[in-house]
Amino acid sequence: MNMTDTLMRKNKTLPGAIRPVPDRLAGKIAVVTGGAGGIGKGIAIRFAQEGATVLIADKDFSRAEETALEIGVVGGKAEAYHADVSRQEDASAIIAKCVKNFNGIDILVNNAGIIEFGNILDCTPEDWNKMLAVDLTGAFYCTQAAARQMIQQGRGGRLVHVGSTASLFPAPFQAAYSVAKAGLLMLSRVAALEFIQQGITSNLLCPHGAVTDMNRNLLKDPSVMAKLEEHIPAGRLASVEEIAGAAAFLASDEAAYINGAELVHDGGASISGLWWR
Repeated sequence: MNMTDTLMRKNKTLPGAIRPVPDRLAGKIAVVTGGAGGIGKGIAIRFAQEGATVLIADKDFSRAEETALEIGVVGGKAEAYHADVSRQEDASAIIAKCVKNFNGIDILVNNAGIIEFGNILDCTPEDWNKMLAVDLTGAFYCTQAAARQMIQQGRGGRLVHVGSTASLFPAPFQAAYSVAKAGLLMLSRVAALEFIQQGITSNLLCPHGAVTDMNRNLLKDPSVMAKLEEHIPAGRLASVEEIAGAAAFLASDEAAYINGAELVHDGGASISGLWWR
């Protein structure tokens, strides 16, 4: 380990204060797919803290209910809904449920996703199809259903897609994931162009990652975590709360003029190859 490595490990940047903005999303109706746990749960909680009513759509209904209950206990408004976004009928039903229970939708967060590790030669057709079905096709189904409803309502809206730094750069041993997340980038850009005249913006949030149930077993190995952190100038992964804060900004009126953009949330990782190494 060279001197630069040593200094980076000893001087990790500290997370800033994560404080919700009171009433920033007051009166807004939001759908968060994959909101039962991890980053999706963090986003659902943050939206509720800022005044939104949240429909948490997830295949894991029991955990979605737990998240909704957790929000309700502290005075927020949330409901759980069982859905598999890779099924078009489920995606349409999510939006229909939102309209029925809350009289519309203002924000869609396409967060539902899975990851199957492997390079191109190792990737099976089953893994490839499953990855694209959830991470990309599911987002398309939900975007299509939500945009139709937002246009009908005539009050605009926000489409926030949770991508990854893998949307921008290929990730090792994540062939199908990288392709799916890159496709999500283009879906976001196309939606941005097609819907802006109706007051609907579309943006992609690109986190480098946080410790969640999806990767907790892998990252509990100190050597794996250390290797990962070595390539992040900030010296650490983001917290779920930090990622949720970025999503809340993109969903807010403050971001009304941001459209078709990629908000890279990575502690400088995506530029580190230019100057950090």
